[in-house]
Amino acid sequence: MQDSYRELFLSESQEYLSNISSCLVKLEENPADPSSINEIFRCVHTLKGMSATMGYEKLTTLSHEMEDLLDELRNKKQELSPDIMDTLFAAVDILEELFSEIKSKKDSVLDISEIGNTLKSFLVENQKDVSRVKAKGAAAAQGKDFTEFELNKLKDSKSKKLNVFNVRISLSKDCAMKEARAFLVITNLKRFGEIISTQPSIEDLKAGNFEYSFTAMFSSKEEPGIVRQELMNISEVDEVSVSQQDLSGKSPSEGKQGQPAAANHPANTPAAGPVYVKKIQSMRIPVERLDKIMNLMGELSIAKIRLVQIVQTYKLEPLEEVGFSLDRLISALQDEVMQTRLLPVAYILDAFPRVVRDVAKKQGKDVELEILGGEIELDRMVLDEMSDPLLHLVRNAVDHGLETTEERKKNNKEPRGKLTIQVSRQRGQIYIEVIDDGQGVDFQAVCRVAISKGLVTPEEAAAMDEKKVLDLITMPGFSTAKAITDISGRGVGLDVVKSKIEALGGRVDFETKKGEGSRFILTLPLTLAIIKAMLVKVEEEIFAIPLMNIRETIKIKTDELKYLQNFEVVKVREEVIPVIRLNKELGIKTAKVAIEESDGRISLVIVEYGKRALGLVVSQVLGEQDIAVKPLGSLVKRTKGIAGATILGDGRVALILDIMSLR
Repeated sequence: MQDSYRELFLSESQEYLSNISSCLVKLEENPADPSSINEIFRCVHTLKGMSATMGYEKLTTLSHEMEDLLDELRNKKQELSPDIMDTLFAAVDILEELFSEIKSKKDSVLDISEIGNTLKSFLVENQKDVSRVKAKGAAAAQGKDFTEFELNKLKDSKSKKLNVFNVRISLSKDCAMKEARAFLVITNLKRFGEIISTQPSIEDLKAGNFEYSFTAMFSSKEEPGIVRQELMNISEVDEVSVSQQDLSGKSPSEGKQGQPAAANHPANTPAAGPVYVKKIQSMRIPVERLDKIMNLMGELSIAKIRLVQIVQTYKLEPLEEVGFSLDRLISALQDEVMQTRLLPVAYILDAFPRVVRDVAKKQGKDVELEILGGEIELDRMVLDEMSDPLLHLVRNAVDHGLETTEERKKNNKEPRGKLTIQVSRQRGQIYIEVIDDGQGVDFQAVCRVAISKGLVTPEEAAAMDEKKVLDLITMPGFSTAKAITDISGRGVGLDVVKSKIEALGGRVDFETKKGEGSRFILTLPLTLAIIKAMLVKVEEEIFAIPLMNIRETIKIKTDELKYLQNFEVVKVREEVIPVIRLNKELGIKTAKVAIEESDGRISLVIVEYGKRALGLVVSQVLGEQDIAVKPLGSLVKRTKGIAGATILGDGRVALILDIMSLR
């Protein structure tokens, strides 16, 4: 059970850490934004409670010290400064390292004293010893001293017309872990409102420094009876008494049933019934299990196709209805399984504001990051594989593309550089664009490096276009950086981007204009598991073409094929389209019988990639089918024109064509 709690703790904590980082970046952009500081405080506070419950002392201590500073910031006791921002960012990094130690199941060796002392140094002096102020009116009537913070909270509650309760909780004398039970009570109270104070303090409660009872004052919109009933449902809680704090200064009306004075609780007002058990709305499932389900789904799809083919071939009428029902149900199940693997691109993009902020600060640059289309969903496996290439492109844009503020001013540009990550979806493909308004790629600098390395001749460099430049800068070891840093200069980056994206069945396109900026366009498939494809026959071989790449299938007469500069082309609705004969392109031996069909016409599959179109000459178009994509072995996976393989209903293997490499 401990391992399952630990995994749940790590999973939830990672979400809170990601949220903290994103909100810190927003806060640095707009220090006056109260929503960001409140959200960071909430996440840190939750992390502290979770860590204390799990017994992780260093996490608890560091998050508590962060919470103290954040509390002063949100209560305007402290002004946000660049030093405080840097310290908070550093604290989040150390939290990440602490979580990594927990994940690896190693004893913690990280020293948090330095960051802890730095956080404490920003606190208002003697914060822990702020003198308590005696209240007049209500406080005097009850003979109780309130802190200035409590008084402000009481006034705030009165202005918002909230109830303020004093709750006394008595735990069972044989309670084994009274500190954990007290924390559970406090957590439940927070569901109903805001805790103003506790006696003893929350720190003492968590440390177990109390007898078997404690009190809490909190504000809420709920009725006291509901609060009491909810707390009584917690095991090892013996008794709960709820009294309403009279904000006018009168004595509280106290009772074990938690009822306020009659004037405050009209007889004709029905008491709301407590909700004992909440319905489960979501679950966490390990990705390994999802991948296994997806693999089984692929095998089930293959079996379905085979069954349907057998029913149709042998005309088994009694099985026709069952076969078609099974086809429909498995297709629906397949769609649902696919949906479980989809995640919004924001899942990885949310970390990029922090990346840009850190790299820009190291480079002494001022950069604004804009993310568009983060809500678009993508297969988890594709998302995992594309995170590194995208990180390389973003770091490269900040390091190489965008200029410093002084350089931009000299060139009459906005002092602040702009970097945009734009995600869009078209025809079953995802397009991710990384755009910067920097200095663009210097063709001459690239050519000089290429010539010096012997990659091109001076004559070839003179005739170089954007595609050739992209081919050069994505070569392993190629770099135009003048110095090696921890960000660039080692020639590692763009070659990783190209190889990773192409391994996913995608492509990288590149546009640049000197002095105006660059644009990298990544084209990716939505999923790598099960796709819709068109099966075609080339001689005696069967191939699958992803349906998202196909514009149309047509038949043409042989005399419609023309030659243009030694390339076969065909004219389709006023558009001239280049043609490839797949038997020649893939090295398939041509039989004596020509590809032409009996009526003298040729089957042509017109595919498109980006804004270009290509005609593929095939022997026969067999039809559309869902296929389970199977990866190829290392010996054949780099074969030009082949992206993967699938198993057909009759058990035969069909290769999946890679349209990108056939251009």
